[in-house]
Amino acid sequence: MPNPMAKDDDEPENLWQFAHDALLLKIFSNLPFTDVINASRTCRAWNRVSKDDFLWRDLFHSYWKICKSISKPNDNCTWYEEFKRLYYYSPIIECQTVPGHRDQVLHVSFSHNGTLFATSSKDGYVNVWDPQTVQKKFSKNMRVFKWKYTQFTQFNRDDTLLLVSGVHFGQHTTSGEIAVFSVSSNSFELQCRVQNKPYDIFGTWYNEHYLLSGSLQWFGNLTSCSQLWLNKASQAIENEKESVTKSLYKFYNVNASSIRTIMVADCPEEVRTSVETSRKRKEPCDEKADGTSGKNRKNESGAQKIQVYYEDAMNSFKLTGVDEESKSGTIEYDNDYRQAELAEASESSSEKDKYLIFTTGKKTYTPHQIGIKRIPPTVIQDGQLGPVPNAMDKTDSGNPTFPSYDDIDHLIELHGHIIGMCLSPDHRYLYVNSRPWLKGYEITDPLSPPPIAQEIDIHVIDLFTFKQVGTMHRTYKAYTPNDECFFIFLDVCKEYVSSGAEDCHGYLWDRHYGICLARYAHEDVVNSVAFNPKDSQYLITASDDKTFKIWRSRSWLKQNKSSAAQ
Repeated sequence: MPNPMAKDDDEPENLWQFAHDALLLKIFSNLPFTDVINASRTCRAWNRVSKDDFLWRDLFHSYWKICKSISKPNDNCTWYEEFKRLYYYSPIIECQTVPGHRDQVLHVSFSHNGTLFATSSKDGYVNVWDPQTVQKKFSKNMRVFKWKYTQFTQFNRDDTLLLVSGVHFGQHTTSGEIAVFSVSSNSFELQCRVQNKPYDIFGTWYNEHYLLSGSLQWFGNLTSCSQLWLNKASQAIENEKESVTKSLYKFYNVNASSIRTIMVADCPEEVRTSVETSRKRKEPCDEKADGTSGKNRKNESGAQKIQVYYEDAMNSFKLTGVDEESKSGTIEYDNDYRQAELAEASESSSEKDKYLIFTTGKKTYTPHQIGIKRIPPTVIQDGQLGPVPNAMDKTDSGNPTFPSYDDIDHLIELHGHIIGMCLSPDHRYLYVNSRPWLKGYEITDPLSPPPIAQEIDIHVIDLFTFKQVGTMHRTYKAYTPNDECFFIFLDVCKEYVSSGAEDCHGYLWDRHYGICLARYAHEDVVNSVAFNPKDSQYLITASDDKTFKIWRSRSWLKQNKSSAAQ
């Protein structure tokens, strides 16, 4: 009599490991990706079939809901690896909430080597932290210098100095100041202080030893002059005849506008050639552009015209509907961006030309244009700014030199209020937060800009062509009116894009596919975000709720739990 407990080798459950690949693929394609991963642990045959690239391509498109025409970033990676990168390695897990300030946290920034980060706040303090322990290393109360609050920080390229930008006390003040601190393992010492007006110029590093600041002089009739200064970070010098500051550019402003939010980008060789070619062509302005620039703005009709690139966000790109679940939108890139992804970025160097990038305006006082000006490397010679200038430069005739103004090489019109900018790590792309003006807007009074939409758009500008190559419409809500609109900082790493928002959330998108990966919850406005430059699985969000939060990946969380268990 046969034993009923004995196994029959022909039983179906023992034959599944010999199932045909096509049958397994058909079954796997109808399973959630988590079940496919569990099935891959059954046996070697199932594991092999479960790694099929076409299977994971379909799972990828289905789960992340991306357009099937978008290919992988490169041919060296598989769809399985791409799925794992987005799901397992993106910083989406809240690990720590830090009450690091007594008031709203306005900005956060990392050192280039990823070993420090700095926070700015309306409590007047600038704090420097260790990202691994999230312990405070240095703290400075800037109110001892009559600052109302700190608003922005930036490490220089070798992470030996920290630029801190702040706002002076005063109910209606537009004046600010920049302070530079030396940073080492056990010291945080003040090196210099530089005036900065208006305060929302913020300031930026030119190279490891020099920084840019601004000043503003009003002439009347809503016209003014914005002057940008190159300053030595350490102003204790041995030679009294050596300059510690130098006028870099002067721009003529109309309609109550001014230069704001400056940054410096490294300029590749190809871009330098492009700028020179564009200048030689002297192409006429777009007929929509009413901006002018030249040496003498008092005669605008005779001034040299500049090329203005108009990229109408409502017409240039295919729009995507709002994701009702995430309210986050999708970044839509054009073919130029997809082709440029395949090209290798040029190495950056302080010896190359640079781009001065800033916000400005022509039609009204709110910043609605991106201005770009090429900086040749000759502004600093032999590591110095040159001799101290005379009190008043004179022409050969002995009369004082009449003020001259610098041309803006390129203007990019965004038709809205610009509230944030960030460069990609290779300085090829500029990401811009903007609140668009309502469709069909008209400006009759420069002091009364058009109403702005509640939604915030993100624009992607190629600094090689100076054209918009990507946009994301209706990403998330903002609620402040035009005259109270404040800065929302965003950050970009090699893999991801992240931004704060007024809806009490930060957002994370994949930079290649443009899809939203996460929403970072806070109890108030999220003002700023920052990736660790050496670890894209580490992100910080800073909020008006007086906290900043640390976000890590599922991979980090698993490794951390394993280490703790051991």
